[in-house]
Amino acid sequence: MKKTTLALLLSAGLPFAALAAEPMPYPLSNLTVKDGVMPEVSQFKDAKSCKGCHPRQFKGWQGSMHSIAFIDPVFQAEWAMGETETDGATRNLCGGCHTAIGTVTQTVEFKSESGKYGGFTTQAAATQGVSCEVCHSVVDTNIDKTANGEHGNASLELATDGAKRGPLSDAKARGHKVVYSELHTKSEFCANCHNVFNPVHDDFPLEHTYQEWKDSPYAKAEIQCQDCHMVPVETAVRVADEMKPAKQLKDHGLGGKAGMGGGHRDLIHDHTFVGGNAVVAPLLGVPGGEAHAAEAKKRLQTVAELNAKVSGSARAPVLEVTVHNRRAGHDLPTSLTFIRQVWLEVVITDNQGKEILRSGTLTADNSLPDGTVVFQDTAVDIHGKLEHKPWKVAKFSVQNTIPAKGSKTVSYPFELPAGVTDYRVDVKLHYRSFDQSVADLLLEDKVTVPSIEMTQLQQSYQGTSLK
Repeated sequence: MKKTTLALLLSAGLPFAALAAEPMPYPLSNLTVKDGVMPEVSQFKDAKSCKGCHPRQFKGWQGSMHSIAFIDPVFQAEWAMGETETDGATRNLCGGCHTAIGTVTQTVEFKSESGKYGGFTTQAAATQGVSCEVCHSVVDTNIDKTANGEHGNASLELATDGAKRGPLSDAKARGHKVVYSELHTKSEFCANCHNVFNPVHDDFPLEHTYQEWKDSPYAKAEIQCQDCHMVPVETAVRVADEMKPAKQLKDHGLGGKAGMGGGHRDLIHDHTFVGGNAVVAPLLGVPGGEAHAAEAKKRLQTVAELNAKVSGSARAPVLEVTVHNRRAGHDLPTSLTFIRQVWLEVVITDNQGKEILRSGTLTADNSLPDGTVVFQDTAVDIHGKLEHKPWKVAKFSVQNTIPAKGSKTVSYPFELPAGVTDYRVDVKLHYRSFDQSVADLLLEDKVTVPSIEMTQLQQSYQGTSLK
């Protein structure tokens, strides 16, 4: 075993000279290992070794964004760009969540000749991103040691004793030691990577999914991240509509075995961790990728609802469109809210099909036209200049996401041509994980970023009255 202590690795500071007028210390990661000694990568098992006893969980995880967290080409390219622009300061910050094993074993290497901007390699189980070994080796959270006293930036403590931690208090050991972990039953477990702060800029929250949940009605109802993201989409819909944790739903149908040879349990969590990304897994062609993409689309198509009405006068009508975040337990969108895009496409036509108004229709080059209403945060650097590189983002100049169980209304003034009284309104709400310009910047091959129609409505009007 290597004798270098993680305290030296994780508490050391690196200047983030490229970002600020006065360089500030930049912590490598909040990750630690329980015994304080850097482990060997061989101490962590390949996820495939879990498949024999936990086939349901392995099937759910395989092809998930967790499983490809390290090899995701969009992440790899952005990470590589950060490596070059910050002289390596972002390596462990990003790696702490995307390859916790690679980070604590210090087996992550940067290859400048690989990919468009370079690329990273690691070894064995460390290549499997957020794997079984990562989550079930978590013994604690390091919130008491973080600079801002909040979960985030991989604020995890891993154990290397071979025991697997989990939410079952009466689990029987079969093949490895088992330890009950209350942390695994709570959203605080997920918070350690689903809050990301820029420590150069006063720990500015680049991603704040956990905080969004914490401030939501879901948290007040004791509905955890696991209640929506570790169950089928249909169950997540019920959780949001009934505002109950999954285990409290009547006839939820989630029973089964936690492992081969075990007894029947009332509720077994699937390990799909489905969110909104339907792009990367199919792009990589990994096993299970298409299935996860289909689930992501289904989830996106159950999250929001639209309402529309026309106000004003016959001479100066105003279309008012309201977007409701019905079933996301956090903001819409969430995660990198300055990269994700949720937008409205609105078309108004007369009774002959002639166009009166159009907004938000993608251009021929798959871009959003000027004037599109986008529910998205606007990120800027220390000089107030628009910025999408996470290591340069100092704040959000505009915040325009929709909170859980909240809504936002947008107005579209328009003019009816002389003699026109009948008209039709078509409204669509779209989602995509990133703009086409981001794909063009980061990826070597040309990839057209797909958008997903989340929901839509059509209404016909006569003057300003709904037919």
